[in-house]
Amino acid sequence: MSQPFLSANPTTDQMRALVKYLSTYRDGSGNISENDPDKSTRADSRQIERCFAELFSVKPPESKSYYDFAVEINKGGGVVISAASVKSKEAGNLRDFRDPKKRKTLRAYLEIANANAKDWKLCHDMGLTENDFRAHKHASKFGEAILQRQTEERAAAVAKFEKHRKHSALRVVDDKASVFLSVMYSPMDKNYQRDYLVSSFPIILPTPARWEFRSKALVGLDKGHGVIYEWYALSGSQFKYYPLINDRTYGSDLFQLIKPAQESLHQKAVRMFGHT
Repeated sequence: MSQPFLSANPTTDQMRALVKYLSTYRDGSGNISENDPDKSTRADSRQIERCFAELFSVKPPESKSYYDFAVEINKGGGVVISAASVKSKEAGNLRDFRDPKKRKTLRAYLEIANANAKDWKLCHDMGLTENDFRAHKHASKFGEAILQRQTEERAAAVAKFEKHRKHSALRVVDDKASVFLSVMYSPMDKNYQRDYLVSSFPIILPTPARWEFRSKALVGLDKGHGVIYEWYALSGSQFKYYPLINDRTYGSDLFQLIKPAQESLHQKAVRMFGHT
């Protein structure tokens, strides 16, 4: 059976369900307040992860694991696991997706990691120092280091999934069906609505055509000289990934959420448990 965003584009019914899950957080239960007359809210990154986990009927780990949820399928006497790392971000130019010409250059925005201590431990092990970064030396070696760090983090997460359990079937993570899930949303329009777009990208990060320093960042460039990576190694070690939307594996069209009735905490308690 195909899995939406993991091994196939979502069906109409699957998208309808995802829209409803995301829309529930507009009723005041979302952790991010919106600037609209209804004083609505929206889901934060953790709540967005829960929506996707619900779509797959799995329980998210609610941790800082490399993967935010995993789907298990019994296959050939064992268990094949597809895993996903969910990244969400507002994008001011998201509505360019409607224009076929502008869509060609539209990129997703994924903050992959910000593990300062671990990143620099590996850099030091490779003979690279903070002063080298400040002096814009060894761009390629630094690029190799940050991609290796992601490989190590992913391998550690995979090892936990595949760890043998007594009397259990063999468990294998399928890298080809494991993805980064990008959830992008636009600023509000005049009707206080946002557009959303979901895209999946391979979990194995591509090697850029070259690395170079630009101001405070190490930048990875693709063959078309577009920026595909940024690493702010001296500013929280933020590592960002900007794949082209046109290079996504699977995805949705632009969609908007449903406006539910606003409900106070008291109203919700009465609805759930009766009058207090």
